[in-house]
Amino acid sequence: MNAEAVVKTYSDMIYRIAIRYVTKPEDAEDVYSEVFLSYFRKPRTFESEEHRKAWLIKVTINCAKDLLMKRVPYEDLEEVQVAKEEKGPERDELMDLRKALSELREDYREVISLYYLDDIPVKEIAALLEKPENTIKSLLHRGRAELKEKLENADKVVV
Repeated sequence: MNAEAVVKTYSDMIYRIAIRYVTKPEDAEDVYSEVFLSYFRKPRTFESEEHRKAWLIKVTINCAKDLLMKRVPYEDLEEVQVAKEEKGPERDELMDLRKALSELREDYREVISLYYLDDIPVKEIAALLEKPENTIKSLLHRGRAELKEKLENADKVVV
């Protein structure tokens, strides 16, 4: 696959994964750039298209985690203000879901995001994270249960 085809095929997926990890568009763009720089910096051969995709996902996750480790934690007040100004039940549900996801253990959040948001099958997630498939299934099961509990508790909170 030529360079243009690789970028066209995988750019949306890479950006989606990056934005979920780093949350800020400018940080996601940095991760996106770093992934493609890594890809094109050195010629690579892949056994299959699935292998290329898995490599890109793994590098995206690693770049995003590296960026998060370097970043000083702070709250973006502008984003918080915009979120407070938006109204409606859909916004409230989305905010509850985001909050609940952010409170999950990292391993739960990671497999839930890869499975549900990126439509990556359990087998591929297992290969990406270098864990047995049954471990991924357990993480999904436990993560869903914890997420459900957090969302039910969010509904009970009265402001």
